[in-house]
Amino acid sequence: MGTGPTHKMRYVIFNAIADRRFFIYFYMNKPSWLKEKGYIHLSPSLELGIEWRKVEKKITNKDYIAQYAFYPLIHTILSERKFKKGNSEKFTTDKRKHTHYRLKTFHPKQNSKKRPLHYASHMDALVYGYYANILRDKYENLLKQEPLQDQSVIAYRKIETSQGSGIGKSNIHFAKECFDEIKNRTQNSTEISVLAIDLKSFFSTLDHKILKEQWKNILNEPDKLPNDHYNVFKACTNFKYVLMDDLRIRKNKNGKKAPYDESKLAKIRKTKGFRCFFESNEDFREYIKAGKLPIYSNSFLKKLGNGKTVKNGIPQGLPISAVLANLYLYNFDLEIVNRWVKAHNVYYRRYSDDIFIVCEKIYSDKIEKDIKELIEKYEITISSDKTEKFIFKNVPHTKYGTRLECFRIINEEKEVSSSMTYLGFEFRGYHTAIKSTNLSKYYRKIISTVKRKGKRTLKLIEKNPNTKKAIFKNQVKKIYNLPIKFKDGDLTEKKIKKKMRYRLVLNDRGFYEFKFTERKNKKQSNYHSYIKRCCDEFQTDSFQKQIKKSRHVAYSAINKYLTEK
Repeated sequence: MGTGPTHKMRYVIFNAIADRRFFIYFYMNKPSWLKEKGYIHLSPSLELGIEWRKVEKKITNKDYIAQYAFYPLIHTILSERKFKKGNSEKFTTDKRKHTHYRLKTFHPKQNSKKRPLHYASHMDALVYGYYANILRDKYENLLKQEPLQDQSVIAYRKIETSQGSGIGKSNIHFAKECFDEIKNRTQNSTEISVLAIDLKSFFSTLDHKILKEQWKNILNEPDKLPNDHYNVFKACTNFKYVLMDDLRIRKNKNGKKAPYDESKLAKIRKTKGFRCFFESNEDFREYIKAGKLPIYSNSFLKKLGNGKTVKNGIPQGLPISAVLANLYLYNFDLEIVNRWVKAHNVYYRRYSDDIFIVCEKIYSDKIEKDIKELIEKYEITISSDKTEKFIFKNVPHTKYGTRLECFRIINEEKEVSSSMTYLGFEFRGYHTAIKSTNLSKYYRKIISTVKRKGKRTLKLIEKNPNTKKAIFKNQVKKIYNLPIKFKDGDLTEKKIKKKMRYRLVLNDRGFYEFKFTERKNKKQSNYHSYIKRCCDEFQTDSFQKQIKKSRHVAYSAINKYLTEK
């Protein structure tokens, strides 16, 4: 008897090969911008599957997009409380607190960072993504014409760690490059200056006329935008939106957010097969007609000299917003490169609305003045509160002889020893650390996660006294991706079953056979893995020492919210 495959095996192998070809044909050629969104919106969620080509054909049809009607966006505000030392003489304290007070009246002052976000419906997001892809390719081609400008713009772009590696740089790489530049320049100079300039309310203050001109220029359309691009431009600038809280059962009460109508959402999922706040377009329109869901227009306004106001700004959160932000400042970046980088060997980097400049001390004042004048041409203002000036120089040290230190310039004269914060790091010249506010946020997430899980466990115990008094490690990691390694018996986790996968391989005899291999679990990205990447890139273990309290914080929270109750 022969040892070749049987008829049944040939049939299985043929089907497997056919399925593989089918997968490659339908999925490997899928555009990168054609991605399904997981959030719930005003329109039905999309399950593209093998039908994605139909959707792609619609979106790439210029006539279709020229007449396309965009849904309103969903608007919400992310608020993060700042945690700093008291800032008034009356309430002076070394303890950090969330409440700040005004220096004159001693009234409480709002101390939180608010970030307005707008989310597009599922189909709209694909349209924005497609046109973002068109503009991004043209923008990248423009940048390649000026290598120094290409190096200067580092936000919202895929910049590889090395050519052909396929691995993109992150804030870790960008921060290290800037810090290394400071170290290198101080070897040949006694003092160097660093300017950290922040643009105020960047996305919400973009001038529509300038944006439109930049959009036309990059498309090489001097007269007017094509109809499809113009429709997308109008959707980005003259947008409509609804409030996330208006979709809840009732208005917010005592600062707590009310839930959504879960019974209605479950019914829609069960009967319609998609995730959406409304059963149909008719249902959506009825809500609007009945006044249950107000629709608002672009609220970003700019005052003119005659007292009138005009709309400006674009919503932050759209797939196209990041590309438009970079495109808007293309000429600004080019002017900085021509005026200062080429002429005076200035080191210039722009990460979205954060401008970072390293230069000789004699140029710092001129550059700061020039940037303020130049940025006014683009109808953008500089945030004076967040703009800082530093001096880096080698100073005598008893242990090391000399070491590089950072000094903040206050009132244009006084130099105070300090750290410079950039892209989530604190740099002192001789030492680099994770930004302290980021660590505080990490610890607060641990505490809030344990607190919520503890409350849920105690409620279950009230209903069933036999319930185990435990918080599972996987639950904590799943929600906030915190890889806390508990060893306590009460803090156990389920064992993950090993998954197997098969693939067809050609053996030595010339036949295809199935080869089974263990499926490796994808590495979970979490704060500890982020710290590890920082250590690898900066070649130091100092970042690991900063999070050594995470285990203690977790156990203290468990002891407070679970064990003692």
